[in-house]
Amino acid sequence: MARMGPRHKITLGAIAVAAAAIAAYVVLGYYGQHAAAVASIANNPLPARQTAGTVVFGVDGVPMNYSRMVQAKSYGIGWTRSDIRLSPSFAAYMRNLSLSGTNVVGILDYDTVGAMINSNGCFSNCTWNMGAWNSSVHAAVSEYPQVHVWEIWNEPQIPKYQDGALNSSPYSYYLLLRAAYGIIKAHNASDTVLCLGGDNPYSGGLGADPYDYQWAQALWAYGAAEYCDAVSLHVYSAFTYLMSQTPSYQGIYGNQTIGEILNSSLAQYENLTGKPIWITEVGIPSGNNQSYGNLLNDTPQKQAEFVNQTFTALLSKPYVRAIFWYHMYGYSSPPYNIDFGLFTPGMAPKPAYYAFRSFAAQQG
Repeated sequence: MARMGPRHKITLGAIAVAAAAIAAYVVLGYYGQHAAAVASIANNPLPARQTAGTVVFGVDGVPMNYSRMVQAKSYGIGWTRSDIRLSPSFAAYMRNLSLSGTNVVGILDYDTVGAMINSNGCFSNCTWNMGAWNSSVHAAVSEYPQVHVWEIWNEPQIPKYQDGALNSSPYSYYLLLRAAYGIIKAHNASDTVLCLGGDNPYSGGLGADPYDYQWAQALWAYGAAEYCDAVSLHVYSAFTYLMSQTPSYQGIYGNQTIGEILNSSLAQYENLTGKPIWITEVGIPSGNNQSYGNLLNDTPQKQAEFVNQTFTALLSKPYVRAIFWYHMYGYSSPPYNIDFGLFTPGMAPKPAYYAFRSFAAQQG
């Protein structure tokens, strides 16, 4: 919920020319079949717990009141992902999520310890230590027993998310992970702990920017495998590319499509960790922003085709166990200000929602 917007190791600045023109994709039932779609999925809820052979489908959370939660649930959104806070208002929010029947992936991070960040990094309560981390994790698992999947930090590799006991060293994250794992498992041994915090698979040792993958390698060398049940990755394509497209910066990767790059990188992460992979953020906007002009060439139809291509690629991997779209509705936080939502701010489904739901329904 406190997302500062997705980040990319493949940045927009690295794109020398606009993406190739995208053919129009027609998504049946965009708004005309809205009522029928809602009726057809209302009785097809997603599972409360992941079971063998299923993939969890969810949407990264945005602030919602109870009626909006119920509305999202009626659309088949059974899982959300949220930074965990320790406050009366957030506790009330979590109770409403439970009442609506929504499952939560809880992120233990800067919000949990009370640090405050913006696009420039931490600006308040930034000097917390391991003692504060341990007590905050204890408080979180006690306060929110309805959470059974815990993600340790959000994008710990990124400087603006580093504060307190977490610095740029993978070892500092390893210490947080090890401590949190012990606390979580002591509270409920069946809970799932996700580590890496959203590594970017496009940097997976393929020559462009191997930092994230090297960060994961270092973390694994410290023994992280003993302290997590699955790894979390964030899958973006510089805001603009479909899996079938070859990026304009192909000199970095060679003449490979985005899909080919993703396939190679996912295999590297699976080979390194031997763990199930949770994609806790994946997305593309449904339109442009004046800050980027025509660089994006994004449309609602292209967003839907991104769902079709990317989810097909991800679900072809038996080790991918969850896919969370970034995000529910409206604009992401500054400086991006572009709309990644599956829904409009008024919760009208976009074409991408129908594509999303067609995949999720197969798992329900």
